[in-house]
This record gives sequence, C-alpha cells and structure tokens, in this order.
Amino acid sequence: MKTKSDLPNDETSSSVIFIICGVLVLILSVIFFANRSADIGQFPAITSQFAASFSGGKILAAGILKNQFCAMFIGFGVVLSWAGIGALIVRALNLNCTSRSFSLTLGAALGASFWSLIWFIFGITNLLKSPIAMAVLIVGIGLGILEIFRQTKNRYESESTEKSLISLIGKLVVGIVIALGFLSALAPVTGKDALVYRLAVPQLFVRAGGFTDGGTNFYSYLAFGAEMNSMWGMLIGNLINSGAGEAAFSLISFAYFLLLLLAVYGVAQELKLSSGWSWIATSLVASIPTMFQVAASCYVDHALALYILLGAYFMGLWWKSEETKPLIFAALFLGGAVAIKFIAVFAFIAIFVVILLKVREAQKHNSSQSNQLFLTGILMLVAAGFLASPWYFKTWSKTGSPIFPSYAHLWKASAPGWDAERSRLWQYSLSRYGDPKDIFDYLLTPIKISALAQPEVLKKYDGVLGISILVGLPLLIFGLWKLKPDAIVKIFSGIAAGWYFCWLFSSQQLRFLMPAIPLLALAIVAIAASINVKNKWFLKGLILSSLVPGFLLILVWFAEVNPVRVALGGESRDEYLQRRLEFFSFYQAANTMLPVEAKVWLINVRNDTVHLERPYFADYFFEDFTISKMVKEAQNIGQLKAQIKAMGITHLLVRYDVLSDYKVSPLVDEVAKTKEENLEKIRLFNALLAEESKVLKKDARVILVELGN
Repeated sequence: MKTKSDLPNDETSSSVIFIICGVLVLILSVIFFANRSADIGQFPAITSQFAASFSGGKILAAGILKNQFCAMFIGFGVVLSWAGIGALIVRALNLNCTSRSFSLTLGAALGASFWSLIWFIFGITNLLKSPIAMAVLIVGIGLGILEIFRQTKNRYESESTEKSLISLIGKLVVGIVIALGFLSALAPVTGKDALVYRLAVPQLFVRAGGFTDGGTNFYSYLAFGAEMNSMWGMLIGNLINSGAGEAAFSLISFAYFLLLLLAVYGVAQELKLSSGWSWIATSLVASIPTMFQVAASCYVDHALALYILLGAYFMGLWWKSEETKPLIFAALFLGGAVAIKFIAVFAFIAIFVVILLKVREAQKHNSSQSNQLFLTGILMLVAAGFLASPWYFKTWSKTGSPIFPSYAHLWKASAPGWDAERSRLWQYSLSRYGDPKDIFDYLLTPIKISALAQPEVLKKYDGVLGISILVGLPLLIFGLWKLKPDAIVKIFSGIAAGWYFCWLFSSQQLRFLMPAIPLLALAIVAIAASINVKNKWFLKGLILSSLVPGFLLILVWFAEVNPVRVALGGESRDEYLQRRLEFFSFYQAANTMLPVEAKVWLINVRNDTVHLERPYFADYFFEDFTISKMVKEAQNIGQLKAQIKAMGITHLLVRYDVLSDYKVSPLVDEVAKTKEENLEKIRLFNALLAEESKVLKKDARVILVELGN
C-alpha cells in the first residue's frame, strides 16, 4: 500500500493542484479588479494626469538635486557602515554562507541592529549631535570599504544565474518596484504614521540632542530600533539643510526594503533554488502593494519582516543541525525584531512551539539531548528579549509599564496625554480592523484580505495584499501534505501560520501581517520548485500571472501620488504637500500668520506636527478626547473658554464639521443625555469658534481661529 511519502511526484495530484491555482488566479483577479474602482478603475485618468504633469513646466532643479544626491550618499554610507560592522560580527561567530547575496544581507542586517544599539546609547546620553554622527559615519564607511576588499577575495559557491524569460520577468518586476519606491522615498514624507511619530518623534530627539518625552505624543515611548539608523542619516543631512535630512531619513528607511528583497533572494539561493525560482520568490514579496506602500512611507513593517525572516531561517538551521551557533544568530535577529516593534512577540510564540516540537522529535528518537535542546532554545528567546530590552526598560522607567501605551488599563501606567481610559479605547479601536463578526468571517479572511481589502478603510484591513499568496497556498498545502519539504520550509510555514493566527485574533491591520509574507513566499516557491512535472514553465508562469493585479496597483498608486517631479525639483515641496495633505495649507497658515509665542490646539487635523513650527497641544490617536470632555463638563461658554486659556492655548486648528454633526459628533452622549442636551453641547462648541474667537482661515471642514480675550 502506498503512503503519502511514496507519491511525491504524482502527476494527477499535481495537475489537480495546478488547475485549482489557475482557477484561483482567474476568479480572484476578477474579484480584485471589480473592487478597485477608486484606483485601477481610474487608470486612464490617473495615467493621463501623470503624463500631463510633465508638460509645460520644469522637471529638474539644481538645488533639489544637490540635496537628493547628498541624501543618497549619506544613505549609501550608512548602509555601507551596516555591512562593515556586520561582517565583523559574522566572522567573529565563524559562520560560512554559500551565497554572496545572503552573506551581504546577513552582514548588513546585523550591522543595522548594532548601530541602532549604539545610537540608543547616544540617545540616552544626549549625544545625538551632527558632528558625532559624521564621525561615526566615517568610521563605519571605513569598515565597509575594508569589507568590500575582503569580499573580492572571498569565494562562494556559484549562485544560480540561469538566463531565462522567467528570471528576466522576475528581475523586471523587482527592479521596477525598487525604482518606483526609491523615487517615492525621495519625495517629501506624507505617510500618516510617519508624520505623527515615525518621522516626527526622531525629529524631536534630534532637536533635543537626545531622548526626550514627546509631550502629549505618547508614541515617543515606543521602540525605535529601525528609526535610529534613519535618524543617523537625518543628523548628517541636517548639516546641509532640513530637506536633505528628511530625504536621508526616508532613504535609509527604504534601504530596509532593499535588504528584505535581497534576503528573500539570498535565502532562496541558500535553499538551492534556481535563479528563476529565486526571482519569483523575490517578486512575490516586491509586488505586495502594502509592502511597497510601507517601504516608501518611512514605516517599519518591512524592516520587521526582514528580521523575522532571518530569525526563522536560523531556527530552521538549528532544527537540522542541533548546533548552538544558529541559535545565536536567531537571537540576534529576533532581538533586532523586538527592538523595532513589540508585535514581534508573535514570532516568539510560534518559535516556542517550534522548540517544543523539536524536543518532542528528539524524545521520539530517544535522544539524550532533548533537555539540552529545550534549554538552549529557551535561552535563545531570553537572549533575544534581553537584546531588545533597553527600549522597554526606558519606557518602563518613564511610564510604569514596559509595554506602554498598550494595556495601560491592565498594567497601570500613564504619561501626558495617555491614561487607562484611552488605552482601553485604543485596544478596542485596534481590534476593529477587519471587523469579523462570526466564524464564517474568520474563515473568509484569506479571501477578503487578498481580493477585497482597501487602503484607509478600517473594516477592509487598511491595506492591499493582492492575490499571489492566496493563489500559492494550495501549492503549499499540497507540498506539506504530499511531499517531504526541507525542514526550513516547514518552519517558515509554521511560523507564518502562527503569525497569521496571532494577527487574526488581535488587530487585523494589514501592515501587521507583512512579516509573514516573505516566509510564505519562500515556502510556496520552494514547494513549487520541488514538484516534479514536465512543464515547469507553466507553473512558473501561473505564479507570475498572480503578481499582475498587485503589480498593476503599485503602478497606479505611484502614478496617482506622482512623486517624480518633486523628487527631481520640478515641483516645489509646498505644492506637493498641498495636493497630498488635506490640512497642509492650514499648517502653513499657522506658521505664517501666528506669532512665534502662539500655542495651537490641534483637533482632528491628523497631528501632522512635522509641518508645524509653533508650540502646540494635541491629543494623539483620539484627537478630540480632551475637547469633548471639556465641552461635556462645561456649564457655559465662559467656563469652557477659561479652561482652554488655562492650558496656555491661544489658537485652535479644528476640523469642525465632525464635531458639529450630530450623527457622528463625539460631543453627543445619547446614553446619558437627552437630544436637547446634546444639541446644546454642539451649540456651545460652535459658539466657541464663531462668537468667542477670531477666524483666521476657514473652509468647509477646517477652521483656524484666535481665541478672544
């Protein structure tokens, strides 16, 4: 009787799986495009507008190009510094890599973590100074140049370099995405998270010369492991001007995306996949729309994905070899991941299960090393946590909780602008992404995130995954069931599955799922490459065809944003920000119309404080929390105005349409108050803006006012 393992190359089973994948490509593509009326559906108009923007005006400006070239040089120097110090760490641990691409990735990723820790020490000791940044860069570049000379002497097993149409298509997809992302990174930053904290908080640190509390910006208590390297570039770029500093920050953030793609290709080569399959795996990751958006917006989810991938790879090597050395590297990378973002603990949960399974396997084989395997595995997780702990001890000392601002209602903690009540509301808000209602919704989630997800829509996951991963899942399931894949492939699949389930039952924001994508892409491609069929070209073509929807959406998003002219200097920074940020003109007005001693209260205008040059007060995340509380408690306009004046506020910048709309206004409390009482609170708020203030600038939704005496 044949067992599953006796049928690794069953043509009939393979054909059925291919048919399923082909049908999925067709059906999911139809659903995907049917739900893209706002972007791909506007393709002709968007591309026409993109082309028209280059006619009748200048394209280049020498001053801006000078800034961009300086930023590129700084970014290259920082990445070279990563590679130089990282290579020393790799040699010290005596690790041999078979492929040059993986060796370069390994060194640069380790080096980035090392320099991030150095800059953390500089932040604690108030040494975030431009001269120090320049001196450190010179040392780093020197180490990098030495490594370049060493690399020319090193011998590696020759990587697969097959010349085929498949390889060419993969290279083109990856190359185009990188080029578009690079141009996007050169443009002024407009990502919401970047303007609120990913860029805004490092700017605060730079201005203060060290770590400082962000006032009411509670995000300043998060871990900033990736941003510290970007801040290094900003410190040097600021020696030229602030534009060069911001561009250097953005480019270094984007460099993590380049490392991630190089890591995917390098791991594929380490798994002995051909060049064609390696490029397919890399293009699978590159063509994920949200991955592109994250990399071009100074976010960090792509950096987190890099470290989770490398940590998972070394866990696979440990499984196969049972040696301690892979665990050392796993600890280094997992520690680097937690230093970037706390949700990296999702991987810890999955890896703990991997350790238990390995111990169980050893016990089945009567191995005397089962206890040692368990102990070393647990010590690895502890070491990883220890490497990331400086960030969390810093937060603990400032707020009372190492995981602040999360769960402050469970682990008592507080800081200006944040408390247990807001923490509870925050956890509830995060849990509403995707908004599943029952078991049926949970089961449909893979389809919904692949074909129905939308950016900036909370219930639709605030992102776009594309169909390629879902198309590849039948291949992966088939391979895990019928074939005998490499242990590393199994571990990639297991950690990705563990991450997915943690994500599914926490906050279903699509960005938070990104660390699972490279693991799945490599597992799918490794399985596909191992299926023994005559027409491999068909299978490769099938996978590549699934990239089309996501890749096309990236092109449309790029054309819609159109960062080319501003990146090259043909469009001014203010013009670009004016069309990209709905409240930018009001921030400009505040900068030009208000006295330098003015203090502005920002209410529901996104807190883009990167663009505000005046002192301010702002609630973060719940931007109308304080004003709502004040209005609800105030007995009259005089009392409300006196409370605001006592805060030192001189001006208000408010999106008033939401607060004045009875149906959505946070001023309304239909449980505790009657309709007339709620209407009175709205009238009180409107009176504050209309009767007790001088209007400086106003449109249909936003108003800038000066408080009267």
